[in-house]
Amino acid sequence: MSRSFRRIALVVISVTIFSFGTSLFADPYWGSFKKDGCKSIFPGKRQYSSILYGIPSGQSWETTCANMGATVNGQVFTRPTRCVNSGFNMWGEFDVTDDSCEANWAATDEGGIYNYTHKNDGCQSSGTYAGKRKYSSRIWNVVGISWEAACAQLPITIAGKTYTTPHRCVNTGGATGMWGEWYVSDSSCESAPQVYARGQQDSLKRSGTLSGYVDLHTHPMANLGFGGVIFHGSPYGDAVSALANCPSTSDEGHSAGHSRVEAIVQDDIIGALLGTARHDNRGYTLLPYWPANNSYTHQTMYYEWIKRAYEGGMRAMVALAVNGDYMFGATDNGLPDIIKGIAIATDPIFDLNDMNTLRRQTQAVYDMQTWIDTQSGGPGQGWFRIVKTPAEAQSVIASGKLAVVLGTEVDYLADCTAATCTDAMITQGVQELYDLGLRYVFPIHLKTNGFGGAGLYNILGSGTKYDCKHYGQDCNTSGLTTYGQKVLKELMKKGMIIDVGHMSAKSLDGAISYAEQQAYPGIVTGHTGVYDMANKGNRHEANPTGAALKRIVTLGGMIGLITGQGNLEEIGEWRQNSDGSYIAHACGGTSQTFAQSYQYLRTLIGDPAYDGRISIGTDFNGFAHMPGPRFGGRACPGGVTTISQPDATRVGYPFSPDSALRVASTLPNAPSFGQHQFGNRTFDYNTEGAAHIGLMPDFFEDLRQQGLKRSDLEPVYRSAGFFTTMWQNAVNRSPNIQ
Repeated sequence: MSRSFRRIALVVISVTIFSFGTSLFADPYWGSFKKDGCKSIFPGKRQYSSILYGIPSGQSWETTCANMGATVNGQVFTRPTRCVNSGFNMWGEFDVTDDSCEANWAATDEGGIYNYTHKNDGCQSSGTYAGKRKYSSRIWNVVGISWEAACAQLPITIAGKTYTTPHRCVNTGGATGMWGEWYVSDSSCESAPQVYARGQQDSLKRSGTLSGYVDLHTHPMANLGFGGVIFHGSPYGDAVSALANCPSTSDEGHSAGHSRVEAIVQDDIIGALLGTARHDNRGYTLLPYWPANNSYTHQTMYYEWIKRAYEGGMRAMVALAVNGDYMFGATDNGLPDIIKGIAIATDPIFDLNDMNTLRRQTQAVYDMQTWIDTQSGGPGQGWFRIVKTPAEAQSVIASGKLAVVLGTEVDYLADCTAATCTDAMITQGVQELYDLGLRYVFPIHLKTNGFGGAGLYNILGSGTKYDCKHYGQDCNTSGLTTYGQKVLKELMKKGMIIDVGHMSAKSLDGAISYAEQQAYPGIVTGHTGVYDMANKGNRHEANPTGAALKRIVTLGGMIGLITGQGNLEEIGEWRQNSDGSYIAHACGGTSQTFAQSYQYLRTLIGDPAYDGRISIGTDFNGFAHMPGPRFGGRACPGGVTTISQPDATRVGYPFSPDSALRVASTLPNAPSFGQHQFGNRTFDYNTEGAAHIGLMPDFFEDLRQQGLKRSDLEPVYRSAGFFTTMWQNAVNRSPNIQ
């Protein structure tokens, strides 16, 4: 064969392999991917394309393409979105999620300070939408179609209802752009809103005895965290010493930490900065200032109060070790010079390290169990029982006692920061947690750590920000890391319960996706808000979307709603009950606000909710806002409308929780609950709200008084039982984790 002929033959072979994509010698493979244009505005998708090379001779190009997966820009595809035969080559086209292609709603609030997804334009008094509340928002980042067309097809969720298109699209011109308008049912805009009435004592949806409820998020030992200078009061011991006076204002370490943080969470920033914020420091027996729903740095879980919650229906409780060296800037940024740099007590028990704090708080819960046993007749006799297996939990609940599950919510679990983390730290750290008896774990808290990004929603969060568009505010660029997958895997292999709360949107998606890959049911978000019901500042990445919450439940997990859901402007009014009933949202920052998000979640989950898949996560002792009162001088701390709270809807004392939730052996001669008396205080929920955990039976009664039926609360009433079922399912799955 001549050289010329050989050259021609090589060219022909080359064309066959690299242009026509057919070969006898190579497996099919994708060439370099080309970044093309945007394909959709919601969700944002960008097309990437590539030629498919190496198709075997005689094999269908289309069939080969349709079965060729790829990883494109970090996203895994089992097959192309489209296969296109150009006549010369077979192209694969992949529609890749890309925020830069996503159109979004964003509207600056009235003060021009923050960007939100939508703004509240108030009640409409005339016209087609009279009696409705108007929300509006501007559309941004439209690519490839007209603004009008984009407005007509871009969805938004307001007050739990998804609108596929606005009621009106209004083009206001060049500088101000295209706006959508939505007109939403709202009792405060209506001339005759539905009246409040006690919910019926109707039939339950499921058969079988009610197990009681689980509180998925508490911090009884917060006094042993935060350097020992932020939180005051022990949860057990003689009340005179456990709930003694706060140290005096002359104690600079305590007043600079404790009093300033109290001022910060009560929005007295000036008092915190100047160090002038002080409060009544008198403890037991007077307790004039605390416990209270709006006092965040004092003990709200004294053992007698926990016992009252248990007697009123709480059958399981997650006790989480908690810490925040971030407050002092020990690991990274602290609070902005308000309490940063406070001298910590010289006693080494009050160091700032998260893991050391976890160890001492965990031991303290064991000590509390021993102390309660002593008060109850000896070892094993007490009503407060730490459990380490689902079988133990089931046994304790069945015997009418309180199952206590140990857990942790710290920033740097296993000391894994973003800069210092190893495989050995993770395996050894998880083993230590297990050996200590912990069975419930937050991999991520307020700080971006070695496992992934934290949700950015308050001044304590850390991480690199980006505009994540549909959240209406900044999100964390960091998602779940390879170490994040490693810690999830190790926790799953132990059958432990994983709380995905506090994660960035990217970390949350990564964690749920990994759990789906492993078919692992032990996934919880235990003290959450809900994005789809949120407005303004509550519409952030740490409040999961309905889609994310459904993924958790589909896995076999649970949702715990935080009881302090927000204020009047931050939570919409739920108006989607199938029977047309609703609870007017007119008294913000109360049980009424919780009722809006709860009804949405129960409807979202549907029939499976009645197995017990929804509960509460109070976050007592976690610097969280507790539900306030609907009556008295501090009524409706989160805002109020003109709709009154009728006296007929007050919690009437004495009252009886659902009989199946009662602990008859504990209260043999008490058919009902009167106002709780402790020391010189008498607690009336109507005027004090959830001042401490012992008033949770009153909280549920307050929900009933406003309209929630017995069956409406059945998911919560059965949640302790489902918690043990979920836990057992996780343990059963653990040997198969790969």
